[in-house]
Amino acid sequence: MESIRRSILDIIAARLKHDRIVVLTGARQTGKSTLCEILLPELLRLPFTYISFDDPDERIRFQKSAVSILESITTPLIILDEVQKVPALFDPLKLVADRENRKPAAERRTFVLTGSSQLLMMRNIRETLAGRVALCHMYPFSLFELTGGGESPLLSRIWQDRAVSRQDAERLQLAPPRRLRELRAVRDEHQTWGGYPPVWQRQGAAERLGWLKDYRKTYLERDIADVGQVANIDTFAMAQKLLCARTANLLSISDVARDLGVAVNTVKRYLELLTMSFQTALLPPWHENVGKRLVKSPKLFFPDVGLNRAILGELSVSQGSAYESWFFAELLKWKQLQPVEPELYFYRTAAGMEVDFLLADERGIIPIETKSSDRITAGDGRSVETFLNEHPRAARVGLVAYRGDEMLEIRKNVWGVPDWYLLGGL
Repeated sequence: MESIRRSILDIIAARLKHDRIVVLTGARQTGKSTLCEILLPELLRLPFTYISFDDPDERIRFQKSAVSILESITTPLIILDEVQKVPALFDPLKLVADRENRKPAAERRTFVLTGSSQLLMMRNIRETLAGRVALCHMYPFSLFELTGGGESPLLSRIWQDRAVSRQDAERLQLAPPRRLRELRAVRDEHQTWGGYPPVWQRQGAAERLGWLKDYRKTYLERDIADVGQVANIDTFAMAQKLLCARTANLLSISDVARDLGVAVNTVKRYLELLTMSFQTALLPPWHENVGKRLVKSPKLFFPDVGLNRAILGELSVSQGSAYESWFFAELLKWKQLQPVEPELYFYRTAAGMEVDFLLADERGIIPIETKSSDRITAGDGRSVETFLNEHPRAARVGLVAYRGDEMLEIRKNVWGVPDWYLLGGL
C-alpha cells in the first residue's frame, strides 16, 4: 500500500512553531505512531528521539528517573508514545518544559505526546499541563486522504465563501471519467470498511472483517481492562452493541439501561468510557436559545462504519443510519483542519422537521442533509430550504449530500452534491 499523507501533519507542524508540547490523541491503530516516528520528522527535518511506553522497560526506566532522562535527551524533537501508560511522567514533563521556556528560543526542545486513552490522558493534562499544551486528534483515514488529498475539498470552499459556485458544478462535468470512477470506487470501499489504516492494508472481506473483530476484542480485553472501571466485560460488550445499533439516533440512556438490565448510571459510565476511548461521539442539538441546547437529547454516533460491522455482527442498522454515521465521521475529520474550527450540531423541531447537520460559527450556518440514495429530488432538500427560510440572516446556502453523480440546485439556494465530490479530492 502506498504511503497516504495524513492531513493532520500540517496542523501539528504549525502548532509546534508556537507550543512546546503538542498532544496527539486518537483511537488505537489510527496511525499515531507511524505519523510521529516517520512522517512528522520527515516533514520537520529535525533530529528526534522516539520513546514508546508500550515497552515495559521504558515505563520502569521513566518511573525511576524521568526528569534526568528527559534532561539528557539532546535532540530538538522528543516524541513520547502512549504516555497514558506512565501517569507519573506528567509532573516531570511539566518541570522540564518550564525549564525549556527559560532557554533562548533557538535552543528549546519540543515534545509530542501521543495516547489512545483520552480518559487516562486528559485527567493528567488538566491537572498538570493545563495551559502548556496544544491538542490535536488523529482519526482513521478520511475520504479526502484516501483519494489523494491535493487541493482542499469542495466543502472547504463552500464553507469559506458561504456560497456554491456554478463553476464547481461545471468543473465536475469536465472532470475525466476515469478519475470520477476512481473516486466513486474509493468512496464505496470507505463506506463499507471505514478508515482504520490496517483495514486498507488488507485485501478481501474476510481479512478485513477478521482484523476489525480482533481490534474490538483487543479494545474490550485490553483498553477497557486498563481503565479498570468495568466489573463485567461481557455486560460492557453488550452495551457497546446496543448503543452501536442506535447510531445516528437520539440518545435515550434509560432505554438502553432497560434493555441491558442495568442502572442508568452504569450506562452513563459505559458511554463515558466509549466516548473517552474514541469509540463513539455525541452530537448536540442546535437551538437559537442556547439554554435549550443544553437540555435537549444529543444524537449518538459510532463513527467508523467498518468497526460497526464488527461490533454488530449479525445485527445491522438502516442504510440511512449507516450513511449518516459515515458522513458524521467525515465532518469530524474535516472540521479540525479548518483555520477556525466550526461547531457541529443537528437540528430538530418539536414538529419533527430535521436537518442532519449544521456547521456553524460566528459568520453563519450551513445546513447539510444526507441521503443514502444515488438519485436526488427537490423533495430531498425541503427541510434544508425550510431552515434557510426560517434563519435568513444566519444561513444563505444549504447542501444535500448524496451518493449520486450530479451537482445541481434542487431548490432555491439548496444544492445536491455528490458526497465523493464534497468531501474527496477531485
